[in-house]
Amino acid sequence: MAEPGDVAGWHRALAYALCGEDLPGLVDRPAPDPAALAEELREAGWDRLALRDHVARTRAAGEPWPHPVPPQLTADLSAAQLAAALRALNAEWELAPPRRQVRSGPPPKASAGDERLLRDLPPHFGKL
Repeated sequence: MAEPGDVAGWHRALAYALCGEDLPGLVDRPAPDPAALAEELREAGWDRLALRDHVARTRAAGEPWPHPVPPQLTADLSAAQLAAALRALNAEWELAPPRRQVRSGPPPKASAGDERLLRDLPPHFGKL
């Protein structure tokens, strides 16, 4: 993790997650700045329309989006903060709705072990 006072490569990691390529010319910042990142991406040829098209093509091909970010770009970043920043950018820029797992058919049947665990109660539960 970064030490206090260090500046991490937030925009470079976020840009990789969004467009799937390393853009080393982005300015390192102590925290994500959506407006500055939008401008930096636009200058690199990635305006919001290009990002939306990229997201649609990537997902249609069955590939993951946001793109998995290489470890060398996230070494000094908090994974939770990076994920939160990606969700915020995705929502703010309306790039793609989050994917949800949709199950068709009936719910899976509980096994005998699952049923036993569901019936199992602590010794003090419900007894006077």
